[in-house]
Amino acid sequence: MALPNVLGMGDVLEAGHIYFFYRPRVQREGVYAIVRHGRHTHLAYELELPKEPGDVQRELLIEPKASFVVTVRNPEAPAPPQAGLTGAQKAEFPQAMEDRFRGRRFAQLEPDFLDQRGTELVLIGASKAPEEELDIDLVPEEEREAEAAIFRDLRLERGQHPVEPLFRGDWR
Repeated sequence: MALPNVLGMGDVLEAGHIYFFYRPRVQREGVYAIVRHGRHTHLAYELELPKEPGDVQRELLIEPKASFVVTVRNPEAPAPPQAGLTGAQKAEFPQAMEDRFRGRRFAQLEPDFLDQRGTELVLIGASKAPEEELDIDLVPEEEREAEAAIFRDLRLERGQHPVEPLFRGDWR
């Protein structure tokens, strides 16, 4: 998987591809970077597909590019009613990762949290111009429908999943 060219002042922790799902359909594909910015961490992305946003992206308010301040929720801290994973769904972090919470409800995102099943992220909208805000350069790849690697990357059978939301922005 090709990584975007991420340059600049920010401390880039990880970069790669991001996929947006809803009603188990892939809605958009793009590149992302997790960037330390001052005392917090951002998830910044720029989308590759579909080329032009359609009804799906407008209805779900998916911007062509944006950044979010992102934190990890402590699975040991109480969650608000109707929020958070419960029981066996909750993350069980190794002790070294649990120690990063220092008894708090949230911790700064580090890439290894993303490797743990059940990690809960809190995203707070920050900017629609991540390059300027974070001094990075996200470089989306040119993707064509016939060559899109998304199905291989996600180990999905192309014929079993609607492609209209991804390639044309239509619900189908």
